[in-house]
Amino acid sequence: MENVNNCETCPKEPIGRINVSRFISTLDDCFKTNDLSAADKLVDTWATEARALCDDMGLLSVLNESLGLCRRTNSYEKAMATIDEVLLLLKSTGMNEKVSGATIYVNLATTLKAFGKPENGLEYYSAAEKIYLENDMQSTFEYSALLNNRASAFCELKRYDEAELNLLIATEILKEEGNHDGEVAIGLINLAHCVYDRNEKDTARVEDILDEAWNYINSPRQPHDANYAFIISKCAPSLRYFNRFDEADALEAVAKVIYGGDR
Repeated sequence: MENVNNCETCPKEPIGRINVSRFISTLDDCFKTNDLSAADKLVDTWATEARALCDDMGLLSVLNESLGLCRRTNSYEKAMATIDEVLLLLKSTGMNEKVSGATIYVNLATTLKAFGKPENGLEYYSAAEKIYLENDMQSTFEYSALLNNRASAFCELKRYDEAELNLLIATEILKEEGNHDGEVAIGLINLAHCVYDRNEKDTARVEDILDEAWNYINSPRQPHDANYAFIISKCAPSLRYFNRFDEADALEAVAKVIYGGDR
């Protein structure tokens, strides 16, 4: 992956701009059918175009999407190279002080955690939190996403008290907001893992949390779209881990229908 910041021929202003909205729309079409191979090729194509145009802002948008895709495809080398480039772009564009940059920091930190580097990610969760709190965003979906993802890093580091606190705050924010029942379910399932990892004998509380998560997964307010399929695909393995096999099978069957078959 060529680093845009080593491109000495680029002018200070971009030669042109990529159509980020079109890129996101086309990428979403790939995700609707879970065609991750097509998504990967699409990201590479648009990143190449953004570099050719010296469009750092457009490239940052593309690479931000690439981070999430790398997690889904388990592409370690590509993820690490993308993280390095994203950090440089955040500073060069000034987005490291903006709310949208904070969201990218969360995505970056979550990618580090996903590839076995949770402690490395904590710095970037803190950077994002600072920006969110400075902008009075402590009751927003974005802040809850930070807490949810950071809790996973804390759990991996066996910092269970901090993990549980983050998860409880995150789920309460989302419950109050009322439009993200699927994400509430993910937070509750993460909480169940946290409680169990800290004390395997606390099974009664784990089951109560999983019952609540199941209710949120099946909330009538939750649209059955590609995002829902992604959410339930994430929940199913955890339900199977806790021996809730029928529930896991049911979720995987629904995800398959939404995605339109196996891929």
